[in-house]
Amino acid sequence: MRTYIGKGWYILLLVGILWACKKQEVPLDKDQFRSLLIDLHRVDGTLAVNRSMGGYDELKNYAYYNDIFKKYGITRADFDSCMYYYSAQTVMFSKMYDVIIDTLNRQLTGVDKVLNELKAKDSVNYFPLTDTLCLDSILSVTVDSIVPGLYKFSTTVRFDTLSKDRRRRIASFFLSEDGKDTLRVRDVTVNYDTLQRSYNWSQYVDSVYSRLVITFMDTLPPVKPWPKVKGRPVQPVKKEKEADLKQLGGEAWGTYLFRPYISRETERRLKNTIRR
Repeated sequence: MRTYIGKGWYILLLVGILWACKKQEVPLDKDQFRSLLIDLHRVDGTLAVNRSMGGYDELKNYAYYNDIFKKYGITRADFDSCMYYYSAQTVMFSKMYDVIIDTLNRQLTGVDKVLNELKAKDSVNYFPLTDTLCLDSILSVTVDSIVPGLYKFSTTVRFDTLSKDRRRRIASFFLSEDGKDTLRVRDVTVNYDTLQRSYNWSQYVDSVYSRLVITFMDTLPPVKPWPKVKGRPVQPVKKEKEADLKQLGGEAWGTYLFRPYISRETERRLKNTIRR
C-alpha cells in the first residue's frame, strides 16, 4: 500500500516538474502576451478598415503581423505556443481577455474624445444667408473675414420646371484684400431638375485671401470653336439658348460654408496645391 502511495506522489511530483518546465518554456509571460494580443487586435481593426476600402494586400498584411512578433522578439511558432499554453487555462485566459477588451474600449474612448475636441474647433456656418434662396436671377453673395483654412461649400437646388436649355453654374472665387489676387474654385454646373440635387466644392486658401464671392446661376463660358484642321470643314459652334430663370422657378436651401479642422500635415499638403 505504501508502495502505491509513494508511486502516486512520485507521479504527481513528476507531472508538477514537467508542468513547471513547460511553463518556463513559454516565450512570453502573461503580461507580455496580453500586450501582444492588444497590439494584434489593433492591427486587425486597421486591416478590417483597409479591406472595406478595397485596400486588401495579403503580403502587406502578413508584414504587419510579423512586425508585431519582431517587436516582442518571438516567431509565429512562439506565438502559437503561447496561445496554446494560455488558452488551455480557461479561467486565466478569460480574465486576460477581460483586461484586453477593457483596454481597447478605453483606448477607443480616448480616440473619440480627441476627435470630439477636434470637431469642436470646426467653424460655424460662414454663409451669411440662412433663408431659402430664390434663383429667378443671377445672385451673388460675398463672404468677408476669410481666414486661412480649408473651406467646404454645399447647397441643395431644385426647380419647378424641367428645361433642356443651356445650363448654368455656381461660380466661386476668393479675393485678396486689394482685389488684385484671385483664386478661382472649380465651377459647379447646375442641372434644371425638378428633383432636388446637392452641389458642393472644397478649397484651401492661405492668408493672401480675405473674401469669397459665390455666384448662383451664373452663365457658363461660351463654347470654344473646334480648331481649324487643314482639309476639314470648320464646324460652326451651336449657339444654345439660355434658360429663363423666372420661368424655371428654382430655389436653393441648406447652404453651408464651413472651415473644418485639419491637421498641420494636411494643411501643409493643401497649401502646396494652391494655384494662383
